[in-house]
Amino acid sequence: MQDWFFVSALLLFGLFLPALALFFLASMLRSIIAGAPYVPVSQKLIPNLLKFGGLVSSDVLLDLGCGDGRVLISGVENFHVNKAIGYDIALWPLLKAQFLIRRRELNKNIKIFRKNCLKADIGDATFIFLYLFPKLVDKLAYKIAAETKDGIKVLSLGFPINIEKHPEFRMISFKPIENIIAYLYEIKKP
Repeated sequence: MQDWFFVSALLLFGLFLPALALFFLASMLRSIIAGAPYVPVSQKLIPNLLKFGGLVSSDVLLDLGCGDGRVLISGVENFHVNKAIGYDIALWPLLKAQFLIRRRELNKNIKIFRKNCLKADIGDATFIFLYLFPKLVDKLAYKIAAETKDGIKVLSLGFPINIEKHPEFRMISFKPIENIIAYLYEIKKP
């Protein structure tokens, strides 16, 4: 009996855990290479951020680089958004997001996709949340300006959008919220 326990423990710690660690690291490496490592926003900041952004229940919330879905979940639970969509390329955070969304029974309101943000379908969004590195924010600014409607709001966390380079973005406000600066924009097309 002790031999069986020893072999089971050896398999668990010798094979399963290293494989899980490798899976996690590979997932994170892919997101780092793409320009958006998985760095979740503090759970307690999210309602304040979305309130600052003026999120309302009629908005279609889009989180590009959604990670574990915490912004989407907060949008639905705290602001009663009926439709929230997230995109991320890292598998590990998306698996966690799917688990959290199912556990809270929010499947009808939240959809998440494993897809590069630059290939995301963003046309229906009325409120876009970004917490990405500046280089990716810059690339997405072109996409957002080209594919969204006039008047949508974009909340960029940590890194501003260059409004001289992207004149369709009109800065509404910026505000330090605890340890991070939130930048709020509105799309105004000529």
